[in-house]
Amino acid sequence: MIRLLELRQEKGCTQREIAKELAISQGTYNNWENGRTQPSIEQLISLAELFSVSVDYLIGNADDYLAFSALETLTKEEKTLVKNFRSLPQEARVGLLQFLENKN
Repeated sequence: MIRLLELRQEKGCTQREIAKELAISQGTYNNWENGRTQPSIEQLISLAELFSVSVDYLIGNADDYLAFSALETLTKEEKTLVKNFRSLPQEARVGLLQFLENKN
């Protein structure tokens, strides 16, 4: 897949962690990431959901990582914020959300 490596790295996960979340072998995921094999439609949808991107972005048919319906409601700054948030490690995301909740 065109963008699997970049998305996995942004998420801060190993191939093994992604494979576990998808209930597949690491070898299967590695083959997808290296373009040796392709996931099924159902697996593409699962990957897109896991990485919070559209299927079109995942396979390289779109340059914007959000699904079209989400694009309509976000400003450029909000899209940047979402992309940056998604690239944080999980513990940093949790900490940021806790900080924001305490601001209110």
